[in-house]
Amino acid sequence: KYAAVLLAAIILTGSVISQSYTVTEIAKRGSHLAVTLPDGSKVNLNADSRLTYKPYLWIISRNVELEGEAFFEVKQGKRFSVKSNQNKVNVLGTSFNIFSRPGNYRVTCLTGKVKVTTHNETTTLAPDMQLTYHNGKLTIKENINAGQSIGWIEDKFVFEGVPLVEVINEIERQYDIRVKADIPPGHVYTGNFSRATKPDMILEIIGKPFGIKFSIE
Repeated sequence: KYAAVLLAAIILTGSVISQSYTVTEIAKRGSHLAVTLPDGSKVNLNADSRLTYKPYLWIISRNVELEGEAFFEVKQGKRFSVKSNQNKVNVLGTSFNIFSRPGNYRVTCLTGKVKVTTHNETTTLAPDMQLTYHNGKLTIKENINAGQSIGWIEDKFVFEGVPLVEVINEIERQYDIRVKADIPPGHVYTGNFSRATKPDMILEIIGKPFGIKFSIE
């Protein structure tokens, strides 16, 4: 009798532990990381990003949490959910890019459809559509070049009217450096660069139109 009770307790404990077990994948500053999820779905993590999920619950619910930026290629199946802070993306089978940094959230749909819930408002994105939530403002763009949003996978970075401070933040993440400069508010940058280019050269090119000199700490 006691042996049966003990066995049941062990099984229950093992079940609880397995359900709470979480896998964390981290792409450090200056690096990218390719991840394959239990169902074969693919995730590419950009620099300074983190992905977490529970493998033993995957067959029941395909849920992940993201901090940073990632490109998802989701296999057909049950609903696939990505939570980022107070935002959520639900899909069945599609490919999309999520950028989730403090104060800035952006979802770009490449294939299929993506349902995005942000601050209690739900929007469905089709291919070449992009949702941005920045400084409390929600913006939807159509007929964009969605492929540019994942140029980072091939170490290509494209900026179109991006606040200069965000461009510098991205350079810091990609090269694992600290950049020193006084950036006046309101400056935006349009341009592109390859990760193969040295960071000091990139900073010189970016700063020249604004008369700003950047230094690497």
